Amino acid sequence: MNPRDIILEYSLTEKATDQASFNKYTFIVNKTANRTQVRNAVEQHFNDVEVGKVNILVRKGKGKSNRMRGMRGGGRTATTKRAIVTLAKGKIDLV
Repeated sequence: MNPRDIILEYSLTEKATDQASFNKYTFIVNKTANRTQVRNAVEQHFNDVEVGKVNILVRKGKGKSNRMRGMRGGGRTATTKRAIVTLAKGKIDLV
């Protein structure tokens, strides 16, 4: 799989920005990607970087209700898969 198909985007949250000072970067990844694929994709995409550890978490989508939908029911937000990548060597410049 192409590294751009695995890493979809960088997560720009307050917690993810704080963890970047400790060489931990959070990415939203493909739902079918595993740790090894994420590790290889980060090392290929960002040059001179060595990945130390990859943690993966799945955020379940929230249910949404709306009175205007009536009997059709509510909707859902998307379920996302995130990877927290700890770097052993190098630094990623995202700005």
